Amino acid sequence: MMRKFALMTLLTLAGCLAENAIEPVMCTKEFVYGLHTTIRDAATSQAIAQEAILTLQDGSYEEVVTDSWDGLALVGAGERPGTYTVTVERSAYLTWSVSGLEITADECHVIPVSLAIRLTPVP
Repeated sequence: MMRKFALMTLLTLAGCLAENAIEPVMCTKEFVYGLHTTIRDAATSQAIAQEAILTLQDGSYEEVVTDSWDGLALVGAGERPGTYTVTVERSAYLTWSVSGLEITADECHVIPVSLAIRLTPVP
């Protein structure tokens, strides 16, 4: 009986030591956006994100993005993994949409997905 107890104690300690021997993951403090888009006119390739509206929806969660720092890109889903429907609207252009866009995460941050979106002018 004593040998079983000693063996169980040794195995338990070995398990603890093995877990503690693995180096901890060191995460950065940066804020990572899960979706990066570039938005251009399909006919001219001109950057048109400045007046576009990017909508991300995952179940009951909805995020609307309207600010582009460079006129080309809109970003969203900051540190939020999920399966999204993404819609881009802009006056004088047809609405663009995609469903089932999956944004995943590792132990620290979301894994960014990039979309190059070309909006078609309304005929």
